[in-house]
Amino acid sequence: MSEAPSLHSRRALNLRFDIPISKTHEFWDALKRGGFVTTKCSNCGNVSFPPQADCPRCMGSEFQWVDLDRDATLVTFTHVRMTPASFADSDSYVIAIGELSEGLKVLAWLEGVKPEEVRHGMKMKVEARTSKEGNPYYVFVKA
Repeated sequence: MSEAPSLHSRRALNLRFDIPISKTHEFWDALKRGGFVTTKCSNCGNVSFPPQADCPRCMGSEFQWVDLDRDATLVTFTHVRMTPASFADSDSYVIAIGELSEGLKVLAWLEGVKPEEVRHGMKMKVEARTSKEGNPYYVFVKA
């Protein structure tokens, strides 16, 4: 007979998300090339991040791709010490929100900085990366 589940029980949870990217694939393609882009609504001019298939301001569906400045200023952060099971192979890490010169706020891991050295207002840069599985992603690094 198996034990009843407790607060300390742990089991694997494998999730797979199929996220349609037909209208935002240029973002991922740009990251693969080392770029950092987003959408600008052709109707009202709203610039969104992350890229949007439809404008959150006017609901328009026509947009153009624009390059984003990679320079950011740290707005806030958290040091994750107790990693979730999906990151069990990772050490603790810092997640940051940075504000780009365009005024957009971006959420990303902050790499290469010890948690005790992270300071509000510090200058960061966005860098494109590729995972070992070949998927593009981006991080912040200290500028």
